[in-house]
Amino acid sequence: MKPLHHYYRVLLNELHFKRNYNYYMQSQFFDKKKLQSIQTDKLKHILYQAVHHVPYYHHLKSKIDFNKFSQNELNKFPVVDKELIRNNLDMFISDKINKKYSQWSHTSGSSGKPFHFILPFYSDSFENIMSARAWSMGLNYQYKPNDPIISLRSYAPKQGEPLLRRRKNIWYLSAFDINENNLEFYQKTIQESGAKIIRGYASSIYIFSLLLKEKQVHLDTIKTVVTSSESFLPKYREAIEEHWGFKVLDWYGQNERSVTVQQCSFGNYHNNDEYGIVELDENSQILATSLNNDVMPLIRYATSDIAIKLEHNIGACECKRGLSIPFKGIDGRSDDILLKDDSTKIPTANIYTAMQVFEKIKQFKITQNTDKSLRIELVEHSPIIQSELDEIRVALSYRVGDLPMTFQIVPEIIRSQKTGKIKAIESFIK
Repeated sequence: MKPLHHYYRVLLNELHFKRNYNYYMQSQFFDKKKLQSIQTDKLKHILYQAVHHVPYYHHLKSKIDFNKFSQNELNKFPVVDKELIRNNLDMFISDKINKKYSQWSHTSGSSGKPFHFILPFYSDSFENIMSARAWSMGLNYQYKPNDPIISLRSYAPKQGEPLLRRRKNIWYLSAFDINENNLEFYQKTIQESGAKIIRGYASSIYIFSLLLKEKQVHLDTIKTVVTSSESFLPKYREAIEEHWGFKVLDWYGQNERSVTVQQCSFGNYHNNDEYGIVELDENSQILATSLNNDVMPLIRYATSDIAIKLEHNIGACECKRGLSIPFKGIDGRSDDILLKDDSTKIPTANIYTAMQVFEKIKQFKITQNTDKSLRIELVEHSPIIQSELDEIRVALSYRVGDLPMTFQIVPEIIRSQKTGKIKAIESFIK
């Protein structure tokens, strides 16, 4: 049984959501100047709490100008990462809180080492508001709280468990069992739910869309598709949007709840400026600063996520939102980079470019072993013959050099049972 303070927190978060939902639905349309002012005020509070109550930042107390405060003060803070925080956890926790009654969360991270952190009291409410805001950005349908949702993520049934789990207004269909045998059940569930929105992992939405197209099934009641949690490959987007007939809304965030960024129906990635601040370092890695977590402030936090920089400054978006546009898209995870024999790093985009020209490949996964050899798993659209495997080998060799490669045709790419995600490119070299 969960402790009483857990249910107290849940209740107050629900009340906080109801009290603040309408404001945040309106504030996304504030002009840029007003949003920046709100962001600056929230940043001032976070930095003040950090230098006065978080041991790691005490030395900056006299260096931050709170009288003539601007967002430039953020540049005086160092970049931090998981390893630093993990090894000095108590140094990053506010001396104002009781750790025993705090809301702890964690993420395993690419290294498999657990990374523990504390979330602020109203974290669940803020997250739910930002999610609702993101899901309402479609052209054909604007999501409202408690509307039914089909979710192709976050549910991995064990043997003997049903394909469907329902929690309040969310209908969770297994992201691990999307196949022809289960299509009728998935179709019936979607119809019964009354949902106009599907959200899920990019790869699960892609696989589902291909299956629907193959079987000539059209689910006209669905008006919005939201992807998240995985690199959204151009191949995925093209197939999904072609089948559904409207733009996909891609969403970016982290378990740490430091920033959230989502696409509008015009394709631009909007930062939730009242939620966090996005910076890009010299390697295009996303540095996130939470504007709501004053109990364990994540300031200039290196996320290990790589963004695609804007080619030019984008002015006002056609969607009329004043929310900033920090990058063009997400390029993938910084740990999903292959190495040549001489340890030269290979950009992941090069690998995707090589693979997407082969029309018989439905899905792929490339794994680099500790000896740098590659294992390439392929899911076929139609049978791939040896000469075509040779062509794939040559195309990859142009990118990776003379690394040993083994190919395996598989019925599906297995999701991680721990994270529920698929990594198209994974390296065991740390």
